Amino acid sequence: MSLNNYNFQKLTPIRIADLKVYGDALDFVFNEDDLKNIAITGSYSAGKSSVLETYKNQHPEKRFLHISLAHFDSTNNEKELQEEDVDVPRAQEYSEATLEGKILNQLIHQIDPSKIPQTHFKVKKKASNQKMWFMAALITLFITLIAYIFKFSYWFTYVQELSSPWLKDLLGFSTNNSLVFFSGTICIAILTYALYSLIKVQYNKNMFRKVSVQGNEIEIFASDDQSYFDKYLNEVLYLFENADVDVIVFEDMDRYNNNQIFEKLREINYLINKKSNKIIRFFYILRDDVFTSKDRTKFFDFIIPIVPVIDGSNSYDQFIDHFKQGGILDTFDLSFLQGLSLYIDDMRILKNIYNEYVIYYKRIQSTELNCNKLLAIIAYKNLFPRDFSDLQLGQGFVHCLFNNKPNFIHNEMKRLELSIIEKQGMIEATENELLNDIDELDAVYFTTDTNVVRNLNVRGKHEHQYCSRAAFINAMRNDPKNVRCIDYRGYNETFNFSEALNTLSQNPEYLNRKGYIEAKSTARRKKLNQELQELQKEKAALESKKMQGIISKGNIDEIFSIAYRNEIGEVSNFADVKTSSYFSLIKYLIRNGYIDETYPDYMTYFYEHSLSRADKIFLRSVTDEIAKEFNYELKNSAIVVSRLREIDFEHEEILNFDLLCYLLKSQDNNVNVFINQLKNKNRFDFISEFWSTGREKAAFIRSLNHIWPLAWKGILSSNYFIENHKQQYALDTIYYSPNEDIKLLNVNNSMTTYISLNRGFLNINEPNIQVIVSKLSFLEVKFEQIDYDRATLTLLSAVYEAELYQLNIFMISLILSKVYGLSENEEYKHKNYTLVISKPEECLVKYVKSNINQYIGLILDYCESMITDIEEAVLEILNNPEVSTDYKSIYITYLKTIIGKVESVVDKQLWTKLLQQRAVMYTENNVLQYYFNSNNKLDASLIKFINDDTVTTLNLDYEKIVADFGASETSALFRDVILCDVLSDEKYDMLLCNFNRCYKKFDFEKITDNKVMILITHDIIYMNAENLLFMRENYPDQVMFFICSNIEQYVNEAINEENFDLSELLILLEEDMTDTNKMKLLNHTSEAISVKQKRYSEVVKLHILEHNLDIGDLPYLIRIYNQEKADIKSIIKNISIRYIDQIISKEYSIPFDLLVELFSSEHVEDDNKISLLIKCLAELNENQVQICLQILKMPNYLSLFDGRRPKFEKNDENGTILAIFKKRRWISSYITDKDDPNYFRARGRNNKKTETEEIIKNNGEYT
Repeated sequence: MSLNNYNFQKLTPIRIADLKVYGDALDFVFNEDDLKNIAITGSYSAGKSSVLETYKNQHPEKRFLHISLAHFDSTNNEKELQEEDVDVPRAQEYSEATLEGKILNQLIHQIDPSKIPQTHFKVKKKASNQKMWFMAALITLFITLIAYIFKFSYWFTYVQELSSPWLKDLLGFSTNNSLVFFSGTICIAILTYALYSLIKVQYNKNMFRKVSVQGNEIEIFASDDQSYFDKYLNEVLYLFENADVDVIVFEDMDRYNNNQIFEKLREINYLINKKSNKIIRFFYILRDDVFTSKDRTKFFDFIIPIVPVIDGSNSYDQFIDHFKQGGILDTFDLSFLQGLSLYIDDMRILKNIYNEYVIYYKRIQSTELNCNKLLAIIAYKNLFPRDFSDLQLGQGFVHCLFNNKPNFIHNEMKRLELSIIEKQGMIEATENELLNDIDELDAVYFTTDTNVVRNLNVRGKHEHQYCSRAAFINAMRNDPKNVRCIDYRGYNETFNFSEALNTLSQNPEYLNRKGYIEAKSTARRKKLNQELQELQKEKAALESKKMQGIISKGNIDEIFSIAYRNEIGEVSNFADVKTSSYFSLIKYLIRNGYIDETYPDYMTYFYEHSLSRADKIFLRSVTDEIAKEFNYELKNSAIVVSRLREIDFEHEEILNFDLLCYLLKSQDNNVNVFINQLKNKNRFDFISEFWSTGREKAAFIRSLNHIWPLAWKGILSSNYFIENHKQQYALDTIYYSPNEDIKLLNVNNSMTTYISLNRGFLNINEPNIQVIVSKLSFLEVKFEQIDYDRATLTLLSAVYEAELYQLNIFMISLILSKVYGLSENEEYKHKNYTLVISKPEECLVKYVKSNINQYIGLILDYCESMITDIEEAVLEILNNPEVSTDYKSIYITYLKTIIGKVESVVDKQLWTKLLQQRAVMYTENNVLQYYFNSNNKLDASLIKFINDDTVTTLNLDYEKIVADFGASETSALFRDVILCDVLSDEKYDMLLCNFNRCYKKFDFEKITDNKVMILITHDIIYMNAENLLFMRENYPDQVMFFICSNIEQYVNEAINEENFDLSELLILLEEDMTDTNKMKLLNHTSEAISVKQKRYSEVVKLHILEHNLDIGDLPYLIRIYNQEKADIKSIIKNISIRYIDQIISKEYSIPFDLLVELFSSEHVEDDNKISLLIKCLAELNENQVQICLQILKMPNYLSLFDGRRPKFEKNDENGTILAIFKKRRWISSYITDKDDPNYFRARGRNNKKTETEEIIKNNGEYT
């Protein structure tokens, strides 16, 4: 182990990592030769020595010599001084000679004697053994050689006469004469060395001086007050000069209150540096207050102030640092360290507190002391060592303080009793007060001059006009500015009612009664009672309070001003403690409980006798209010209980397994207090751990549930009980608690619910079945689930027979599997009721049928929207009146089983649902039964039922339906079917296909077109004029289908001049029907009918062109002329002749054949022919033009094609024709004839002369 494993702290100066400005200041001192007296100032423990020590370490080339004049007063001297006069400074005055002697004493002991051989100050030191042996051997050798030289002849004879040959041979060399000469030489050398040493000592030590100084044993601390520096100035200077250092450091000189010594040292420093070439500096480590400001700067050449490294503001960080390095920081409350640090302002004290704490902690921690309290005692010991010593002897301030605790309690008790009496008196007076409000009180005490009172009024309303005097007073209070009176002179003046009321506040009796009335309010009365209860509780708890609980702001000064009077009447005021600057620390430590009644445990060892160490530790934990672990082992619980007070059992530190076992066994009355503490503080952690031990289980469970019935509710929500423990606790409650206690603890059915939800509860070894079933029945337990594999089968069987389980899917499935022996499969979900009733003798059947509605609800949630029960089971459920209609409806929704006959379900209200879900067979019977018996007729459900089946065909036999249900009902059915627009067209057709009836007067409106077509297809709508008009009006889109389906009746019966419709004719003309029928229909109209793009037969087209021509077809007819047959062409020709003007004006394109016919017709005028020719020239070729010209008998134009030059009358027609000819390049040119300007001269293309030559020759005008 490391020598400093505990991180002990030295009280010597430490080395600072970074000197910063201090180093610069010291460097400046050494760089300036005239700086020889330097002061390093600062408060105690500011770090002055540490700064210098660090600088020394960083500058090893500089040599320092330290002279420390530390002086500390003894406690006896301190006590004497304080007894004499507390104002006398702690440091005593010392003579100047004494201080000089101390300086010289330390100086000569720190200088190597070899460096100061001439000093007369002798330093006693242990001689070197080696040197002593050397000197003894040298003297012995000298004496032996002298004897050898002078007694050589005797020695020679002795050796020669030796009888032993080997010894004679060994000593034979010493009988040689030359050896005598050699021995003489050695003696002379030794004598020379001795004389040299004697002369040296005489020179340095002056051995042969007067007796007064011989031996140089000077009494440095002699009583003579003569100054040593003056008396031995040369010696002093010699010592300082030969110290071989750069700096001499004087420490702690400020403790002696002697400033003259500084003057002497400054004088010596001056003499040394004047005499020596080497600069020697004096450093003085001092307090800041040694000199006045003027003296300091005058005496010292340079002053280096040291900023304190610690005070009350930062000592906390130092505490943290030291305790953290020591590895014990976690044992303290940081808040305590923060508070304590405010009073520690000295680093050495702080370090010593740490050192002493570590030692005490390791030596007296056998009883597990509170670390905060131990540190408090150590701090107290360091700052008040004498009072700490007195405390160990049963004396001193702290001892006196705790010794007077009963007196403090007595004083507090008296104060509380007075307060209680005052509160009780207040409450009693409040209850006895007859008046109810302040108005009544004012009415009693408000008095003034009789005449004035009689004449007081508020806005003219006098007292007798109010219901009571209190009401009159209240009116005056609410409206004081309008209170008036008539004085004795008869004047009406304002009365100062507010001032009159204020005079009442000077009446003590009035004020008391006012307080009583105010206290009568409910809130105030409640507050008074609460305050009284608090005072009574405080009084009851006062006896058990520790000192810290007794101290308050009101009595702290009184308590800490205590004095001690001994038997002979002498009084000790503990002035040394109270006048200390650290006295407030004692207040802090005691007031906060860090020093309390247990302080002896922190000062000495504990020795075991009747009370074992373990029990002592436990009792200490109770008094220290630091709880031990619950399973802390007590050696003798009876002794522990005997040393505990009843009030101690209310504290959590009392919670201990051994202690509780003893209380339960002995039936000690304190067990009630113990369990009430568990109750008040919800200590489920303790309950859990103790119950888990199994010790005194029956007594514990019985007592806990009886005293604290709500414990079970807390256990349920507690994290200290795992699930298995909760289950076992519930079982223990069933076993050990009576029904009365179980009823009380089962708040809101908490235990019932817990057991019911616990699937593993029946996993009990060797269960008492009778007790368990009885208690479970008492609790009305219904298990939600049971773990069959882990449950005790006999207990499970009893629970099954007693129906102590919920009717749910899990339990039903479990019974089906384990009791019925049915392997679990999908039928559990979809065929559950069928499985349940498969064994009618089982208890489950009875349980289910007695709770059938609940059961159905479960099945509906479990079946995954699919039920496949057999038809027998389905009908049993649907016909069971105990099952709600809603459940039956949902059941049918999920039902996949098909019921053969819908009438087998008694409740006809369900038929609709059955049809909606296709839960009945798709048959004519079910359709007809539903229609005729459910009063719903052909409703949406029946329609959907009929529509949904796309495979099965319903064949409704009209005759059979009439026979079964009657003709009128059958007619209604078919009428409903005809009018049912929701039926699919397929089913609509299916239901009506065998109807075999028709309506000669069909008046059903709003039937869809498709269904009308079905009706028409099955000839249900008869074709006649009336129905035709109805169809045109209501079903226009289906009229043509109706006509085409009944064309013969339409042409021959229905249609006439009055109801003829051209639009129908136009459609029918294109339909596949006979020309005869078409001609019959055409005969009914002379209106124009277009044949454009129509594929009419020739007969029809001839009739239309002759009788129903649409003039708009003219361009179309002209265009198709060449495609038509002769009869049609003839008609088109005639039409063209008839409308020749329109053809010319609109410039219709005319086929050449038709154009020839027109040119050849005599019915076309010549002008029209010429105009027609002009319109058509652009489309005709040369041959066609020549043919047309020939037909029109226009030879001049024909001659142009032969290259001739005919002339034409000058008019618009000829000009146009010639222009077209020229454009078509049929002629080369045409001009106005030069001979006859009224004519054009045209030239045909066969003429070879150029056009220009002809024009020049003719000198005519070129056109």
